Amino acid sequence: MKNFLILRILDLFKGIYTKLGVDYNIMRLIIQAKLTLDCRRVPTISEASVEGNEKNYFYSSLFVYSILGVTFLPIILMSIDPRIKMSIYFSCFMILLLTVLISDFSSVILDVNDKDIIGIRGVQPRTLNAAKTTHIFIYIFMLSLAISGFSLLASLRFGMKYFLLLFLSIVLVDILMIIITAIMYLIILKLFKGEKLKDMLNIFQICFLLLFTIGYQFIARSFDFMHTDIVYDQSWWNVLFIPMWFSSNFSIIDGKSLDSIGIVLSILSIVVPIISLVVYKKLVPVFEKNLQKLNDNTYKSKEKKEKFSIKVSKLICRDKEERAIFNFVYNILDKDRDFKTKVYPSLALGVFMPIIIIFTSYDNSGIINYLKEIRESYLYLSGYLGIVIIQNIITMVQYSNEFEGAWIYEILPIKNIRNIYTGMFKGSIYKLYFPSFILLSIVFILIFKIEVIKHLTVLFLSGVFVSMVSFKLNEKHLPFSKPYNVGTSSKNIIVVLKSMITTVILVGIHFWIILMNINVLIYIYALILIGIIKISWNSIFTVRKSS
Repeated sequence: MKNFLILRILDLFKGIYTKLGVDYNIMRLIIQAKLTLDCRRVPTISEASVEGNEKNYFYSSLFVYSILGVTFLPIILMSIDPRIKMSIYFSCFMILLLTVLISDFSSVILDVNDKDIIGIRGVQPRTLNAAKTTHIFIYIFMLSLAISGFSLLASLRFGMKYFLLLFLSIVLVDILMIIITAIMYLIILKLFKGEKLKDMLNIFQICFLLLFTIGYQFIARSFDFMHTDIVYDQSWWNVLFIPMWFSSNFSIIDGKSLDSIGIVLSILSIVVPIISLVVYKKLVPVFEKNLQKLNDNTYKSKEKKEKFSIKVSKLICRDKEERAIFNFVYNILDKDRDFKTKVYPSLALGVFMPIIIIFTSYDNSGIINYLKEIRESYLYLSGYLGIVIIQNIITMVQYSNEFEGAWIYEILPIKNIRNIYTGMFKGSIYKLYFPSFILLSIVFILIFKIEVIKHLTVLFLSGVFVSMVSFKLNEKHLPFSKPYNVGTSSKNIIVVLKSMITTVILVGIHFWIILMNINVLIYIYALILIGIIKISWNSIFTVRKSS
């Protein structure tokens, strides 16, 4: 096996692992094997002749994250109080990192195969778990460097101390995020079991991501905007927000004195990551023991729900082949928990981000007055943000841990390959996009009253059309025919970026119609969207089987 550069760097920390009671040589061998396997992509039915065996998509995905990291540069280069800009920087950094950690690495943290395959060969649980955690940390650290690479270079403008502190902070943030996520998973594993456990894991992932996203809004509101200056308003509740811990350290190297709250924040940034490592080390045996609960693969009966989905398929799928694929995709999406882990957090953000945008503009004028103000505004157009965020569901339907079963498409008597893609599209829209849109619509109706329904209709049709365009512009593979990999999230980012152009055009048209203040125009526009969807349907979903 290849002696990776990262392993040679890891050798420098051998003494630390040994003191923690880890068999370093065994751990290194396990990580080396995992890194080697990561470089071997198993060909699927849809790409069997495309690539060789030695390609780790994660490495190429780092380029996407580095480009995304360029958007953080203006924050670093701002000439304002370092506590302000670094609080904003670490908030954005942590939200992006947490999104990837939950979507791409939760299945690694919760993997039970290591114990079943390697554990029975005499490897101690402590060593096995150290290998798992280190494996995740290696990828998260490389991901973090890709995101923050340009920021690190820009930080040299403020001196080498600034650069080194930012680098150290990124390392500590990586450790903290991984350990906190693992400990939170342990709590869920401890409290629940069976079907309830798996449901709660999905709920936790969504809530954990939303907590950080909403927390960022509180951080932004902790700053006072006075004319052209931004003043840091330090309060006791700042200790509840992790980004503020690390931002306080930058005031120290900037030569500014800290008050008692600032000193506490700086201490927390160093002490908490270290304590979390110690606590996690103690909890490893408990974590591994409770992890076995995930081997319970029983499902609750959902006969009524499935019967209703069949009725819906008969209503919206005229062709029997399309109807069969619709029900197949629906049932898989309903039961595949790995898929839910990777997609549901994005769906939740798609629903809650427009709502968060509405309420973060609150001006302390009182709830009643504020509701009157927003009802006269165009803030319901924030729903288009949700459309952009959830575009990854179109591409995610092609992934599965049971991708080897894709050979079934070769033997099925399907006359028209288009029926597979249209059935997949309708099934994913009905199972994922439609419920999310209904939830968002309920909130919007409560806020903007019944008059907003006509705009929500246009919003839904726009979402369907943008999803169709996303399907057309991106790679096309059969449903559940590709394996998940640690670079999947970067592909999702590309999908989202591509969908932005179409969405911006639709927002512009919708906004122009509102400004025209002619009520009938919105209904005409809705009919035009229906016509465009119907006319372009066949051309968009006509895909050659060889793709």
